[in-house]
Amino acid sequence: MRNYYGVVESRSDPKQLGRVRVRVLGIHTEDKVQLPTSDLPWATVLSHDGSNSGLGTTPSFYVEGTWVLVDFFDKDRQEPYVIGGLPGTPAAVANTSLGFNDPSGTYPRVANVSDVHENARGDLAAAGPVARDSIRKTSIPSADFDGFDIPTVGSNLAVANSNSSTFDEPLVVSGTYAPVYPFNHVYNTEKGHLLEFDDTEGASRIALTHSAGSYFEYSNDGTLVSHIVSKMFEVVSSDKSSLIEGDSVETIDGSLKLKVNKSDSSGNNYDIEVGSNANMNIMVRNGSFNLHINGNVNILSNDDINMSCDNFRLDASNKVTISSGDKMLLDSSGENDINGNPINLN
Repeated sequence: MRNYYGVVESRSDPKQLGRVRVRVLGIHTEDKVQLPTSDLPWATVLSHDGSNSGLGTTPSFYVEGTWVLVDFFDKDRQEPYVIGGLPGTPAAVANTSLGFNDPSGTYPRVANVSDVHENARGDLAAAGPVARDSIRKTSIPSADFDGFDIPTVGSNLAVANSNSSTFDEPLVVSGTYAPVYPFNHVYNTEKGHLLEFDDTEGASRIALTHSAGSYFEYSNDGTLVSHIVSKMFEVVSSDKSSLIEGDSVETIDGSLKLKVNKSDSSGNNYDIEVGSNANMNIMVRNGSFNLHINGNVNILSNDDINMSCDNFRLDASNKVTISSGDKMLLDSSGENDINGNPINLN
């Protein structure tokens, strides 16, 4: 076996087998007039996995301009195969007029920079992490509830407040992202989609970044950050169960709509339970609290019901009954109060 160096000049395999055209050093001329790229033989790429029924990583990822190690199946050296790629530090960007270069001039993208991805080299000025920090959200407010006093018969009742707080997305550069070469294992695509498995001691993480800017990252302690720069859709075709063993804080800058029992089936209830020694607080900063119910409204309180308002209006098309213990305080059907005085409900 004799190995040769070569440069990939095309990967537009008409058979879609992941083959590439390689100009081989010592065999092919760099003169593209004498030997144009289109006349180079197709080289099969040895797969490190798969190669059957779409399994594994396909197609090969040797872009134009990649230096590769090749050999030949035949003694006439007309049937080449690629053994692997040869990363290095390119001395110059592509010269499209000569062979042994990317004909499109795309790769290498810059000269005098290692072919190993900047994230894998632990570059703290890498474009991806810097861009993620630029869209990082900080000082995000959480819900606030103002305490108040409500007058009751003989005294006032104090309702405690629930103070708001803020939260930040974790810092990326020198925060969750602090790779040390050679422990960050990176898979990068032409458009900039990025998958990282970082085994750096004390900063291990898994990150998936979309070229549009969306990403999710599991940091060293297992914390997950999911940042989506556009819309999100989630569909679950069966049950979904979620356990949060701490606080849950959600801040929404737009509207919130929640629909239960989309199918109008019986028994699909919306149940909320607040455990012992905790309150349910609702704060409407400037607006109305509206309920529209096509059914009964039932309230059972094992303690007091206190309410303070400006005007209290009640419109009942039928009977209004108010009682205290075993005493009737108001009954619209009797037209009199407990003292026998006429009641005017108009």
